[in-house]
Amino acid sequence: MRLIGEIPSNLDPRILEDHLLGQGMKSRIDRRPDGWAVWIINEDHVAAASKELQDFVADPDDPRFRANASKAREVRKETAKKEREFRKNNRDSGDIWGAPTFRRRPVTVVVVIIAAVVFTLQHSSYGRQTTAWLGYYDWRGSPAILRPHKGLADIMGGQVWRAVTPIFLHFGPWHILFNGLWMMALGTAIEVRRGSWKLLTLIVVSAILSNFAEYAYIENWQEGMLGLRASPPWGGLSGVVYALFGYIWMMGENHPEEGLNIDSRNVVIMLAWLVICFTGFLGPIANAAHLGGLAVGMVMGLMRF
Repeated sequence: MRLIGEIPSNLDPRILEDHLLGQGMKSRIDRRPDGWAVWIINEDHVAAASKELQDFVADPDDPRFRANASKAREVRKETAKKEREFRKNNRDSGDIWGAPTFRRRPVTVVVVIIAAVVFTLQHSSYGRQTTAWLGYYDWRGSPAILRPHKGLADIMGGQVWRAVTPIFLHFGPWHILFNGLWMMALGTAIEVRRGSWKLLTLIVVSAILSNFAEYAYIENWQEGMLGLRASPPWGGLSGVVYALFGYIWMMGENHPEEGLNIDSRNVVIMLAWLVICFTGFLGPIANAAHLGGLAVGMVMGLMRF
């Protein structure tokens, strides 16, 4: 912010302030004993604003100085609206993360509950049927690890739920625990601030595309290039979790007024975990689903969906 000059006390400083604001130059007017001090917020506007100040002092009755009054009112109205939204979205963190009610995050809670129920069924006498029914394709007929890959045959045959439902399959307690915790944290933040329908859309779109990414990887790389003709079923909320992470990350970087942001340390953790999963040290991981979900979330965040 820089001082560009003064307005004599006999002139109305609001006329110049409106004129500058209408031209996209924000200013601050301070009362002085002998007039008004004019400050310009953006250093890039100093030269142009100084010229306008000189012209105003020389001829304050020039009609052009009053032509931007209505435009300035609209700018102030829009600025006030954004400030209200920012304050609303940045309410006390305890209000968001402490104990949000079910009504404020129904999609988040229902998704985690479904995953928990499915996990329970997977580890019951219905485990094989559950995995076969909710997997990307039907694995029955032989042990999952030996069953030939069937591509998109089941989905194209009308079992369209399979494009989404692998996200509810989890293959160990740590798998569902960490995915469930991240889903609760990231899903709550998005649902409270952006609404249930937007979160649901994010989940469905990222589930479809991340599952397809994993299918395409298996068919075109793991099976085609490496010569493997069978693969175990994949599943988990991690593709969706990476989509929600990417969405919040990009919203915080590009649209901070929406109140969605993620700590830089968590960004490092999520990206580091993504790389670690590629090493193979953790066993079979749906890495393509992770990457697909992350890409979907980042694009939707950049688009301010």
